[in-house]
Amino acid sequence: METAGALTIFERSCATKGLKYKDMLGDGDSSTYSAILESKPYGEDCIPSKLECIGHVQKRVGSRLRRLKSSNKGRKLSDGKGISGKGRLTTGKMDVLQNYYGLAIRENLDNVEEMAKAVKASLFHVASTEENPQHHLCPKGEDSWCGYQRDSKTYKHKNGIPKPIVELVEPIFDDLADPALLKKCTHGLTQNPNECLNGIIWDRCPKTTYVEQETVALATYLAVLKFNDGDISYLKILEDLDITPGFFTCKGAKDCDRARIKLH
Repeated sequence: METAGALTIFERSCATKGLKYKDMLGDGDSSTYSAILESKPYGEDCIPSKLECIGHVQKRVGSRLRRLKSSNKGRKLSDGKGISGKGRLTTGKMDVLQNYYGLAIRENLDNVEEMAKAVKASLFHVASTEENPQHHLCPKGEDSWCGYQRDSKTYKHKNGIPKPIVELVEPIFDDLADPALLKKCTHGLTQNPNECLNGIIWDRCPKTTYVEQETVALATYLAVLKFNDGDISYLKILEDLDITPGFFTCKGAKDCDRARIKLH
């Protein structure tokens, strides 16, 4: 469904919009992009390039670390201990590494070389301990995200990551610091808005229940209104239908919009 929809959007863009899409923002799934390349919607002279959603790229850290942890379960590392347990590769540590990876991308959108350096720095930063600080790749100066580089005298390290685990994790970070991958992230964009809109549509029209095409279309129209202008946009529909919304209807719509803004 996703592939068919993307093909339709690209193939009709010249006729309906008078433009050509030069990029496609997507996740790690290459099937949709491959289909677009194969269809050649704009001929040989304009081949759309693929941009990576930085949110999905960031999630690769967690996915690969979890696979690494699972594949090494029960195995003794060079220090005689396993990969799991307190002070080892915990879920919390994996989340921290994933967050630092995302930060490395977002703070260096205009410089792929610095982005790659920051990705590698994040691993050693998280691995550092009082006995073995490893902040040589972290940016220096008072504006650095690294507390050690801002003030090494007062900075207190949290529990780091033992060397045997760093040696297992480092190839993953080397792979995810590949300039060819990071270059596709310099736009700084994510698919979050698309996924948010999809969520609003299917809240109104669950995929688990069969409905006619008109129902799906109506759910989409209402979802687009809410996504763009909030619940208050429904009041305008009522007015266009010569229905005057009551006090509690207006209050409810405004309360929903305020709650939505507060959440974000």
